[in-house]
Amino acid sequence: MRILYAMIKVFKTYYFRTWLLTTCGLVALMLTACTMRTLDTSDEPVGENAGAGQLVAAENEVKELREPISEEVMYHVFAAEFLGSEGDLEAAVGEYLEAALESSDAAIARRATRVAFASQARVQAAMAADRWAFLDPENVEAHQSAATAMLLTGDYTGAELQLQQIIELMGNTTEAWILVSSLLGRSADSEKASVLLGNLLASQGAVNNADAVFAQSHLAVRSRDLIRAYELAEQAVELEPERSEFLTWAGRLALNLNKLGAGLQYVERAWKQNPGEHDLALAYADLLSRTHRVVKARKVMENMQQTPDVMLARILFEINAKDRDRAEKLFRQFDRVRFDDPHETSFYQAQAAEALDMISRAIELYAEVESGDKALVAGIRRAELMAGEGDVAGARRELAGLRLQSSQVIVEESWLAEARILREVGDGKSALEALDKALEQLPSSISIRYSHALLAAELGWVDVAEKDLRIIISQQPENAASRNALGYTLADQTERYEEAEALIRQAFILRPDDASIVDSMGWISYRLDRLDVAKEFLRRAWALDRNPEIAAHLGEVLWVIGEHEAARAIWREGTEVDSENPALQKTLQRMEIDL
Repeated sequence: MRILYAMIKVFKTYYFRTWLLTTCGLVALMLTACTMRTLDTSDEPVGENAGAGQLVAAENEVKELREPISEEVMYHVFAAEFLGSEGDLEAAVGEYLEAALESSDAAIARRATRVAFASQARVQAAMAADRWAFLDPENVEAHQSAATAMLLTGDYTGAELQLQQIIELMGNTTEAWILVSSLLGRSADSEKASVLLGNLLASQGAVNNADAVFAQSHLAVRSRDLIRAYELAEQAVELEPERSEFLTWAGRLALNLNKLGAGLQYVERAWKQNPGEHDLALAYADLLSRTHRVVKARKVMENMQQTPDVMLARILFEINAKDRDRAEKLFRQFDRVRFDDPHETSFYQAQAAEALDMISRAIELYAEVESGDKALVAGIRRAELMAGEGDVAGARRELAGLRLQSSQVIVEESWLAEARILREVGDGKSALEALDKALEQLPSSISIRYSHALLAAELGWVDVAEKDLRIIISQQPENAASRNALGYTLADQTERYEEAEALIRQAFILRPDDASIVDSMGWISYRLDRLDVAKEFLRRAWALDRNPEIAAHLGEVLWVIGEHEAARAIWREGTEVDSENPALQKTLQRMEIDL
């Protein structure tokens, strides 16, 4: 690959640039559109319309170009894309940064920023983001990225200028100050971050501004200084005692400091100001319960407007209080009360029945939810409960009935639910066959094809999984989940490690904080015998998500490098989350580990 990169450098001539220009089309506008589609890395949701959304966004970016992209910039963009696809992020960052500095297009600077962040090239990220903010000065996200990168590199003067721009764009609002505090919370030096915030407060005349003090409290939490955070929260309450968000924040901090009395007092004050606020009333009732004031907690909920979801909350409260008699009495009362929407009522009743382990009654109640926004969830949950009771055939008939409706969403979700049920009862082959039929009915469904791919990979049919995932990638080039799934499958079940690493790195560029992708980065590093790198990635993945499969991978790497006690500790933590996790159990059995 390094030879190919050298060849690109050698052929950086008029002829090579001409070739680059012609590869994307003969018309200049088509060329620009083709290039820009590779630049938009916004996190599109997995779904049928994601690709179309990216195309529209790309075309809009093309229309907003300030000047035609030069051949020199085009070279850097293509070179960066090629190097990124090969997994050479360091070189890709350099090419993108050159493109960003030479171009007047904010989209290129945005892409350069994202790639630099993904490769943890902080200095380059600061330069690219600063360029992005310069080219698109009204874009809060650009200033946010620049401030973050500058804080990470210790450029507090530059960060202060970017944060000032954010405040000017958003106004002297709670939202602006909370965003500023969250960004400052990423600084490695909490003392310098506090000084910077003080400078911003002084420049905005907001030293005694309640919103700003509230933001300072948030910053103190991010600096893990809960005592200071609580003091600032108290100060915010003193400045504006009627603000319920200040009261509830102070209450939460008090609870975290085990100041139950103070916490209860703050939440109670907020509740008294807004007794009709549903979530606040339930939070107050929960806090009363935690401080052993069960009678008062009941009274609060009794005085709330008795909607179906409040009735459910009261039943769950009594179950948690281990008073089944009261819970069952409330459930019977549920039957007698007439609410405006009978379908919504049946839905919440069914959930209450489940909580009381009245599964047959829950199945009956879910059947009564025939319309409304909860009908699909009710139908699927009814089928799942039927399967759990051993009536898999009945569950499949229930889902087939749902598919008689015209809604593509309902058809799609019912097929996915059927496959999930079959897989959970251990019939993976029938689950895959169900998804085969689903693809015949909905061949363009990304969700179904993705599930088909994952199940095929789980069954060891790598060729089927690869075919599915490559179809998705061809339709949605920036679908990070599919790139990661294919890369992980190749890393785990084949020896095509270099190909796997390139796919996983591409996914990592798109979503560097996705725990499953970080896990894959660790796993492919392990496969390539880069044990220290694998350990670093897997520890980060475990910090992001306490997933037993990540525990299995991290434990294996720790064991191989000789850290046996640390490996056992991670595996034990994984079993505490889910002792039946297949990946974890398979790892322990393969390595003959007895915890």
